[in-house]
Amino acid sequence: MTHNYEVKYMKRRRSRTILDRKGFIEKMMADTAKTIDSISKDINKSIVDYTFVPGKDILETDESVIVHVDLPGVDKKDIDLDVTETRVRVKASFDIEQEINRGSHLTLHDRKSGVVRRTVRLPKKVIPQEAEAEFENGVLTVEIPKQEKTESFKVKIK
Repeated sequence: MTHNYEVKYMKRRRSRTILDRKGFIEKMMADTAKTIDSISKDINKSIVDYTFVPGKDILETDESVIVHVDLPGVDKKDIDLDVTETRVRVKASFDIEQEINRGSHLTLHDRKSGVVRRTVRLPKKVIPQEAEAEFENGVLTVEIPKQEKTESFKVKIK
């Protein structure tokens, strides 16, 4: 009888070990799926962050208005710039492909494309025909001379 008990115990122990291994593999697969989802969310978040509405700065000097628009990942040839007396309108297409390799078994490919639009109202009327634009390191800089330049004069007080 003792012998039968030992055989049953060994069979039960062996089957538990296989189930334990199966559970370990399932947990490992679930952890890998969570990691891939997390990476995917990070990629989507970073792309959505700047494609939804690109960041901008407006600087005003005595002679001109300078607008900076952030367009990371965009090529200069894909930017359409339109300037009027009161606004700057930017439209840019993007096509981004990203690949992440983590170890020998985890690879993530992601591809996003779309169009970014941003309209910036200017604080003063400008001369659009004299606008100058430059695109460097993912930042579009547009400088436009003001129609009415601010001049400063010293006034002697009587």
